[in-house]
Amino acid sequence: MIVISNAGPLIALARIRHFELLRDLFGHLLIPQAVYEEVVVKGAGRPGAYETASACGDWLNVVSVKDVTIVRSLLARLGKGESEAIALALEKKADLLLMDDLKARAVAEFMGLAVSGTVGVVFQAYRQGIVSDLKQVLDALRAKGFWIDDDVYNRVLRSK
Repeated sequence: MIVISNAGPLIALARIRHFELLRDLFGHLLIPQAVYEEVVVKGAGRPGAYETASACGDWLNVVSVKDVTIVRSLLARLGKGESEAIALALEKKADLLLMDDLKARAVAEFMGLAVSGTVGVVFQAYRQGIVSDLKQVLDALRAKGFWIDDDVYNRVLRSK
């Protein structure tokens, strides 16, 4: 399974000390160079920086986007990390793209990509028995400032 991630899920899961869910759930993850720069270089000392840097070369790999034309066209509407994540997902014919930004997700879905966010990752981890207390993890995300719509929160808890 080819899974590409944008910065959001890396940072959010690191904030609640559940970064390893990505490894446990997917085994291997790819991120574009712009996401690495955003999380590790510009985000040095912040949640996700150490975790991402430590995982690089093991179960997480940084990949350069080859088709810069797609990136340039997306930059008019999205940030560099989001643009590169979408371009990389298209290049690699990814099975899943992880990102939380609603605008970026809409663009990715319009381009035919399967997209999941942090809440989706946590829910999938719960369904696979990797997370035992779904509510606790969702509440931890909210406590650290991660916005989860009340309807989404309640629907996810009812779906378990």
